[in-house]
Amino acid sequence: MSRIVVLGGGYAGITCLIELAKKAPQFELHLVDSNAEHCKVTNLHKTFANPIEEFRVPYAQLAQRFNFSFHQHQITFTEEDLQSWQQKKALPLGNIELHFDYLVIATGATPALQREEERVFGLQALVDGRGPTLLENWSKTAQERQLNISLIGAGATGIQVLFELQEQLHKNRLDYRLNLIDRGLRTASQLPEAAHRYIVRKMRREGINYLAETEFCGQTQNSINLKERKTNKEFSLPCDATLFFPGVKRSPFAIQTNSYGQVESNGHLLPEIFSAGDSAKYAGSGFNQLTAQAALRKGKLVAGNIRNLHAGRGLRRYRYQEKGYLLSLGSFDAVGWIGLRCNLIRGFPAIALKEAMESQYNLYLGGMDTYVGSP
Repeated sequence: MSRIVVLGGGYAGITCLIELAKKAPQFELHLVDSNAEHCKVTNLHKTFANPIEEFRVPYAQLAQRFNFSFHQHQITFTEEDLQSWQQKKALPLGNIELHFDYLVIATGATPALQREEERVFGLQALVDGRGPTLLENWSKTAQERQLNISLIGAGATGIQVLFELQEQLHKNRLDYRLNLIDRGLRTASQLPEAAHRYIVRKMRREGINYLAETEFCGQTQNSINLKERKTNKEFSLPCDATLFFPGVKRSPFAIQTNSYGQVESNGHLLPEIFSAGDSAKYAGSGFNQLTAQAALRKGKLVAGNIRNLHAGRGLRRYRYQEKGYLLSLGSFDAVGWIGLRCNLIRGFPAIALKEAMESQYNLYLGGMDTYVGSP
């Protein structure tokens, strides 16, 4: 029986395993990940009001449902290691080796900058489930005086966390001030300009202070140090805590692949090693951004191409194009586009559609595939 090993259990890795489990039951499947649970990271902004357990699924549970073996193990590697794995057809797990016929690397992405210190909290704080505790502590401060919180980064995570936090503080009738600090000229660069204007108008209505073209220099006991990018002028604002979301980068590095998802290393094709998800940088014109949407489609493509390669059939190129992008702006609002970038959708219809997309992925984890279209 041929063995497939998937390294990394994010959106791409889990999708690849589910596709293979359903469509190629003759394969022996293995997942290797350093964590015990799959995390639905697109829901992390909700963890101020909801326990993180609502957005985690144990790998052991998925392994039983989709008939694969799970190995909890941390693996660090370089590009040279990839060539060694191809030659040996084995992945080192401590003192043993896990042999494979095909390997899929889906190690995802990590924050572009790591800066977690006293009063500065990054994405890991939400992954660890610390959102409710942080909110409780900040709420106690806001009952005594004005609470000042700053968020660094106006990408998808920063904006969604900003409005979720604002909603929770407002719901409790607390005295607070929120700042959004942005190195760039505009919010949500992945969305059309009209979406940026919608977000800025909402921030203005909610009393959120937006500072574009501004650098974060550090957090002290009760203030945040900033610098204007145009003038290099440094200044400070009152701040009790900073939430730091500078974006993400491919982890542990950008893994180059051909348009079929096969890894290319130093000019050499590694035909039995594929990559999918945020860690993979695909050749060709397919949608290649670091999003769950692209990760899922790459996972589907790789699963299909492993089946085809094993059966001696031709491989399919990755040609998937983005179908839309939506950002949550609280429980009852969202903004983005569907179908065409000029087709802007906002308000309750947008949040209803975004929640439907999250439900679609939940169904997929349960064994029901409602995704249509070619990857």
